[in-house]
Amino acid sequence: MESVRDYPVTVARSANATGKTHAAARVAVWFYKVFPDSQVYTAAAPPESNLRKLLWGEIGSVIEKHHELFKPDTVINLHISHSAKSFVTGVTIPMSGSESQREAKFSGKHAPYLLFIIDEGDAVTDEVYRGIESCMSGGHARLLIMFNPRHQSGEVHHMERDGRANIVKLSAFNHPNVVTGKDQIPGAVTRETTIRRINQWCRPLASGEAIDLGCFELPPCLIGQTARSQSGVEYPPLKAGSYKIMEPAFSYMVLGEYPAQGTNQLISNEWVSGARSRWDAYVSMHGEIPPVGTCAIAGLDVGEFGTDSNVLCFRYGGFVERLLSWGGLDVIATSDRAVIEYQSRDASGVNVDATGVGAGVSPAMQRQECVAVPVKVASSPTQRTEIGEFYILRDQLWWSAREWLRTDPSAMLPPDEMLIEELLTPTYSVERGKIRVMAKATMRELLKRSPDRADALCLTFYSDDSFFGGLTFKEFPDD
Repeated sequence: MESVRDYPVTVARSANATGKTHAAARVAVWFYKVFPDSQVYTAAAPPESNLRKLLWGEIGSVIEKHHELFKPDTVINLHISHSAKSFVTGVTIPMSGSESQREAKFSGKHAPYLLFIIDEGDAVTDEVYRGIESCMSGGHARLLIMFNPRHQSGEVHHMERDGRANIVKLSAFNHPNVVTGKDQIPGAVTRETTIRRINQWCRPLASGEAIDLGCFELPPCLIGQTARSQSGVEYPPLKAGSYKIMEPAFSYMVLGEYPAQGTNQLISNEWVSGARSRWDAYVSMHGEIPPVGTCAIAGLDVGEFGTDSNVLCFRYGGFVERLLSWGGLDVIATSDRAVIEYQSRDASGVNVDATGVGAGVSPAMQRQECVAVPVKVASSPTQRTEIGEFYILRDQLWWSAREWLRTDPSAMLPPDEMLIEELLTPTYSVERGKIRVMAKATMRELLKRSPDRADALCLTFYSDDSFFGGLTFKEFPDD
């Protein structure tokens, strides 16, 4: 409530069964009753039962327990009102219609005191937030978003990343049931469940083992505590100190935090964070100058649609330059820009996405004596790993980028939030012995854009020694 009072946008990350919907309902009633002529709009990610049974079920319980408080009000289905200008109402999020139509449903709402509450907010589409943003230009307007932080993607994560929201964390470690060991709030998370998850999903940090993003400190209330497994076996008492999270679900189900690495997440936060730190440390000493004696290999991801960008990435061994990006789908303009950038650097070649529009870019670059290698990412892979083969070449390239970040102590990534978000988005699976990375269409849906920047980086890991007989234009004799 203090955060909603003091900040325009509040993002509440919640562990499981720590009362986010319970809290959202009480914030709605508090705002409505405290601020004059206030309007409160509540919504939840589809299906509609999330709004009707969960959020408004909690609001209904407040009405039942405090009937006198609502005597002056009119209470009907998903609506409580004091007057035409003062009310709490439920707004369903449309699942059909155009983006502009869905945005319009949350636009045009104004009042001296205005509050939007979005439950399960990470699953709500961007156009809903655009509609809400259009209503928050004047007056005392507030937005509260409640969610379980499973993935670092989407508009809610962007609000956090860009500093546009105050963050409140609802952790099981702070819940009264867990702190006291008594079920003070029936149906909420318990100490027994929390201890069981620590034993099942975590391990004590070994002596001398470094603390990283996947670790947490055991809270004092759980030191020496024990519980029984679901099969009835009693766990040993928990010891004080740091614990390593082995199951990503522990982060969002218990701590209310984003996992350091999600289930089947292709690239972990820890690897990316390390590569970012090394880039900053290197640049502070040498400037943004590639390491001496290194030659760049470039990756060019060509925009496929009007909203996509052309992205050019130069990687000098472990050092990645700041990525270059420009719009437009004109083949000649794209190839000319890429050739100019290539010729201004010590580069061995450019691996060009040859899918769709990109099919014409590499030939145009080759005509200007640029080593431009066409790469069809949907073609057969050229390598395999110990855990299996790759389904298509795209899977191989993403896996190569993964292994580079995981194993190369010289890997350095520039400060590029869009690139980082794209690298952290995909998951992978192994189906019938073949590795498959999350489809680009799925990534586009999650990111609300094409992963052009990450694709350009991945293209730098393509190698084809047969291209031009293993020679480059720069190796051809002058005659």
